[in-house]
Amino acid sequence: MLQAFLQGAFELVFPDNCLLCRQFLNSRHQRQLCTTCLGTLALNPIPFSRLKGTVPLSNREQSPSSSFAFDQAWSACLYNEPAQKLLHAFKYNSKTSLSKTFVPLMIDFIDRHHIPLQKFDLISPIPLHPVRLRERGYNQSSLLSLGLSRHYGILHTESLLIRQKMTTTQTELGAKQRWTNMEGAFRIKNPTDVKDKTIVLIDDLYTTGATLNAAAEVLKIAGATRVCVLTLSITI
Repeated sequence: MLQAFLQGAFELVFPDNCLLCRQFLNSRHQRQLCTTCLGTLALNPIPFSRLKGTVPLSNREQSPSSSFAFDQAWSACLYNEPAQKLLHAFKYNSKTSLSKTFVPLMIDFIDRHHIPLQKFDLISPIPLHPVRLRERGYNQSSLLSLGLSRHYGILHTESLLIRQKMTTTQTELGAKQRWTNMEGAFRIKNPTDVKDKTIVLIDDLYTTGATLNAAAEVLKIAGATRVCVLTLSITI
């Protein structure tokens, strides 16, 4: 945690060059990107929305389940090449200040498509396993969740879910393996915090939905009335 804090403080005081094109950024820049590179991040042109009980055709034979546990899902940006590079820096290179770029993009998407985020009782990030959290020093999804919580006035909590299984990194797995990998990955910390609540889960990337589905499933079993998911990006 100290490493992530120091990195973030350093970047605020001494802005880096643009993370994509390396152009110098003056002291008033807060987003780690020049105007041109910021424009290469593509907002999802329609609100990616998936209703409970549907699975994309490309995944019907790849996932062991024919339906999702979450009720609806939205993704703000397309996972193009610039987004891929920035997300990697955000997750693995302690570029935590990129939340100052990503959260406004998500807010723009939410407001543009009138997504009723403020109607949820709770907003919660997908947790990391404690070992991975210690290694990384921060949870990138928590930074997104906290920023959205502050903007929309939703109660932010990181105590709903516990990641009890040290899973293989999803990026190394095929579609069917991703679903198997996430079985039993999460448990509820305190069911009374979940019962009769509406919850929106926040993550950085939607690929097959396996991680988000596993988290939503345990929330629903614990009594959550509605669980939706919102991610920064979605694979094209």
